[in-house]
Amino acid sequence: MKNLKNNELGFLLITLAIGFVWARSNYEKFMGGKFVDSLGAILTKAAEYNPYPWYKSFLQNIAIPNSVIFAQMVLWGEFLVAAAIIFSSIYLLKKQNKFVYIILILGLSGGFFLNLNFWIAFAWTSPAADNLNLLMAAIELIGIIIFYRGKMKPTA
Repeated sequence: MKNLKNNELGFLLITLAIGFVWARSNYEKFMGGKFVDSLGAILTKAAEYNPYPWYKSFLQNIAIPNSVIFAQMVLWGEFLVAAAIIFSSIYLLKKQNKFVYIILILGLSGGFFLNLNFWIAFAWTSPAADNLNLLMAAIELIGIIIFYRGKMKPTA
C-alpha cells in the first residue's frame, strides 16, 4: 500500500466492491440452477418491447435461439470478471505489479461489456435496471482509464 496514492487506494476499494457485486450475481445464477434453462424466456421478454431495433434483432435471431450457449457464456463471463477484479484488487492493495494491473483492466473491460449488454437489453424495464448497470459500467470504464493511464503507460 506504500506505493498507492490515496485516490488509487480508494478506487481499488471501489473496484473490489464491484468485484463482489459480480461474484454475488454469479453465485446466485450458479446456485439457483435455473438460469441456463430460463435465459431464453428472459431474453424473449426483453426483446418484446426493446427500444433498440438492432439489439432486438440480435436477441431474436442470435441470442434466443442459442440461449443455452449464451447463458453459459454469461455464467462463466461473470465468474471470470469477478475473479479477475477481486483477486487483482486484493493483490494490488499489497504489492504493485504491471501484469496484475493488466488482469484488473481485463476484468473491468469484461464487466463493462456485460453491463453495457445488460443495460441495452433491460434498461427499459425499470429505473433500477437502468441505474445499476450504467453506474457499474461507468465505474468500470473510469477504472480502465485510471489504471491504464496510471500504470500501463510506457515509460520514456
